[in-house]
Amino acid sequence: MLTQIGRRRILIAALAGAGFAALGITVASSHATSPDSTTATSGTPVELPMSNLNTPAGYTERLKAGVSYQASAFPIPLRVTPPDGTWGGAQWKTSSHGKPAFGWAALAHGPVDKPPRGLIEMLTAFGPTPPVATILARLRSAGGGATFEKTTRTSLAGLLGWEIDGKVFGQFGHGFVPFTPKTGGASPPDDYKLEPGEAFRIIVLDVRGKRVVLILDSAALPADQFPAFLTSANRLLKTLKFPA
Repeated sequence: MLTQIGRRRILIAALAGAGFAALGITVASSHATSPDSTTATSGTPVELPMSNLNTPAGYTERLKAGVSYQASAFPIPLRVTPPDGTWGGAQWKTSSHGKPAFGWAALAHGPVDKPPRGLIEMLTAFGPTPPVATILARLRSAGGGATFEKTTRTSLAGLLGWEIDGKVFGQFGHGFVPFTPKTGGASPPDDYKLEPGEAFRIIVLDVRGKRVVLILDSAALPADQFPAFLTSANRLLKTLKFPA
């Protein structure tokens, strides 16, 4: 079943109409691009639906437990196999100057016809990515409105990574821009906006020389329930693979 969740972020609401094209944001939302998982042959991953979840029209498709999914819009091969039926998924690209700049994959917890009760978004660039230290410094220094805990080492998908937990406060939320340098006010195609009160965890992985950023946020889930979401997210992320 395909349903629209309409997860509107403050930034997206302010960029209606032609503003998307001017800022190089690709809005992909086609319910016909993802086959139902029952049509997949044994051992063949199913494509996540193509839909930009960070726009009002974004939606996820319910993912089936034990079925392997892939995101061909992602710059490097990506596979995930939900351990249960509580997840929805989507994939999309955002562009800059008319060319694909970043690939995204999202995994949303809870009913697919409502705002997600916890959300995982993964992104990386089609071109070169900055060093891990640059990304971590950029994430921590991107304006006010968020508190950050200590950066710790972690591992995911058999890869070493770096992890930061935090929470958004204040009236205006907080935006993360992990890859793009300062743009003089324009919104870059790797911008990720969190609303006031949202809790988050950011993981930066080095995948064979390309940096991949995962942003886990509480979304419509109360922040005090975020630890329980992380438990479910960790079960899902244990199935994450980046095949060579």
